[in-house]
Amino acid sequence: MKVFLLALPISAMVAPWLGADDPQLQPDRFFSEEVWAKVGEASCLECHREGGEAEDSSFILRQTILHQGESLQRANRDNYEAFRRMARPRKDGPPKLLRKPVGEMDHEGQEVLTRKSTAHLLLEKFVRNLRDGEETHEKKVPPTPFFDGVTMLDDQRLLRRLTLSLSARLPRPSERDAVRKGGLDAISALLDQVMTEDAFYERLKEGFNDVFLTNGYDGNGELILSYNHFEKSRQWFHKYDLSHIKDERERKEALYAMTRRYRKAIREEPLELIAHVVRNDKPFTEIMTADYIMVSPYSARGYGIFETIKERFKNPDDPFEYLPAKLPALKARNDNPVNAPLVQESKNGFYPHAGILSTFQYLRRYPTTETNRNRLRARMYYQHFLGIDVMELADQVADAAAID
Repeated sequence: MKVFLLALPISAMVAPWLGADDPQLQPDRFFSEEVWAKVGEASCLECHREGGEAEDSSFILRQTILHQGESLQRANRDNYEAFRRMARPRKDGPPKLLRKPVGEMDHEGQEVLTRKSTAHLLLEKFVRNLRDGEETHEKKVPPTPFFDGVTMLDDQRLLRRLTLSLSARLPRPSERDAVRKGGLDAISALLDQVMTEDAFYERLKEGFNDVFLTNGYDGNGELILSYNHFEKSRQWFHKYDLSHIKDERERKEALYAMTRRYRKAIREEPLELIAHVVRNDKPFTEIMTADYIMVSPYSARGYGIFETIKERFKNPDDPFEYLPAKLPALKARNDNPVNAPLVQESKNGFYPHAGILSTFQYLRRYPTTETNRNRLRARMYYQHFLGIDVMELADQVADAAAID
């Protein structure tokens, strides 16, 4: 699973280099990977679909982003056929597929592409492929190797890049010697070792915070703990006994330092959950299904569960030692009906944990409402875990006069 995490950014960097310059790319594969992905979906779909401004035209496309398997294949085939019809030769000049997007032939969407742009050149190549009879059913071409045309780093430079990127250090002499003797085959074992170092997990948390942004919610760290449910525990530091520090100024500084560490520790919990899953080689899906959260001695005091789990900590005074724990079902601070429900519904007496999704940090970072005024949480759930940007699915009106 750790190697899978490393492969994700590598494949993301390599993928854009592949395909566009491949002369052997089959036409329908060329259509789906180049024409549809870079032209059709980006520039045509918003209007030329059911419910779009051009739904009455003969050029109607289908969304593919929500389809999988056979459904996706059918949508791709329908879109391919729609483009193929628009690419038919005409006696009076180039086909509609090349003229409509640049604003000719009374295109109501006006100029969508410019001549000789990358998108228009892709359409020209698609037309040439059809004209030259390179359709898939007429010519079977074996796919080229995935990394064909990609220049690889030599083994020593690759090792240097891996250790710098993953553990913020240069390769050790013993690691260089191992790669010198074993070549690329030796890197796999060294990589397993690198991914056990503390620096790797710091890099891992840094990378995932760039995705989830859970460290960036507004306000002090402890404000994720609602006043209604954690009134007595969330600001425990005000009651912490520091009487052994005799100097008043030093005692205040100690309190301020403790507060800063507490606020930092509680913000780090979602990222610590990811690190815990990776460190223990658990299925990565557990970041969404874990029935626990990660707590430190300081944040456990904020949740009011420190006394029940303090024996499990190696050092109860270390604000950044984390371990998995379950929260009890939430209880309101009093029986005032305004605070209902007084006790959170739960079949087992615990808070219904669902990995990162149910952490208070994620819920505060991406708020929502019961109305349609703000659905940020739903939008970011789709983007983070399903790879769907719902904002791209919204209608984009080209005619300003049509806006209500």
